[in-house]
Amino acid sequence: MRCDLLVAGAGPAGAAAAIAAAGRGLNVVLLHDARAATWAGESLPPGMAGLVDAAFGPGLLDEDRHLVAYGTRAAWGSDDLVETDFLANPLGGGWLLDRARFDADARARAAAAGATMLEGRLEGIAAASDGWDITLRDSRRIAARFILDATGRAAAVARRLGTGREVFDRQVALVATLDDADPYRGTSVEAVADGWWYTTPLPGGRRVLAFLTDAGLLGDGTAGWARRFEMTQHMRRIAGAAAGAAPRICPAETAAERTLHGPRWCAAGDAAMTFDPLSSQGISAAILMGARAGAAVVEALAGETSAFDDWAEDYRTLQGETADLGRHYAVLETRWRDAPFWARRRMAGT
Repeated sequence: MRCDLLVAGAGPAGAAAAIAAAGRGLNVVLLHDARAATWAGESLPPGMAGLVDAAFGPGLLDEDRHLVAYGTRAAWGSDDLVETDFLANPLGGGWLLDRARFDADARARAAAAGATMLEGRLEGIAAASDGWDITLRDSRRIAARFILDATGRAAAVARRLGTGREVFDRQVALVATLDDADPYRGTSVEAVADGWWYTTPLPGGRRVLAFLTDAGLLGDGTAGWARRFEMTQHMRRIAGAAAGAAPRICPAETAAERTLHGPRWCAAGDAAMTFDPLSSQGISAAILMGARAGAAVVEALAGETSAFDDWAEDYRTLQGETADLGRHYAVLETRWRDAPFWARRRMAGT
């Protein structure tokens, strides 16, 4: 199989890139690894509906598939759970996503835009005179003039090209899903001494609950889930009988590729950089920068040597802004100033 652009990874970044490139006339293959894991409970902050429409076309967000978020609640810097109501936000409400459905719908939009869908897992990549020779796990081969890495935290292309990844923290998440009994339509956050909790309702009467901390502070791992949960003030009330849930450990570190693009390749979404989940920037950044990367590929293949310059600069700016936001949140949490989790984040980058 031959193509102009192989997009490895069919999450939001990959689908947005495929649509942007196919809509500009490129022959695009979108490689989907059905075994790739996604986070439950993803959300979009106010103002992002327009971004989704611009990248995928109107109608991807609707209340038959996803939930409109009416606000957020946070016990941060005090024991009080303080609500921020989106009704007062000029950008409108946010969205609580059924992530599996969102990704499937985005892939369908990419196929409708002209991208060829291919299921498989990337195994090898070798430079060729006119681009890349890619081998899949089942030995199928693809010849591509350009390859875009949208394989998530695995960064499967960038890793094989040896670009190197800089990791800024060792945050992990214990994540569980459970039946929902709380009527609040929004994300709730509670800071604790060694990290923070969040919970978000899911479409279909379910709820995601997660505890985030540094890997070195996790101690007894999933075995300590019930003990940690029972020590919370607000999560116990909101998430009900979650003490008996069976969480899984997920990576949640903040990291970035040292090189975001090179001759005939680039990375986007989590393959390019990952943000602290507290920033709520992951999925919106993936969509925006994935779409822009897809457009830049067209320019690069037409001979524009600076096609990715502004894109890469904006990515690094976004990286710095979210890091500043993380330090700001850490400074606001004064109850455990000397606790390792919070002290590390206050000092990060200083």
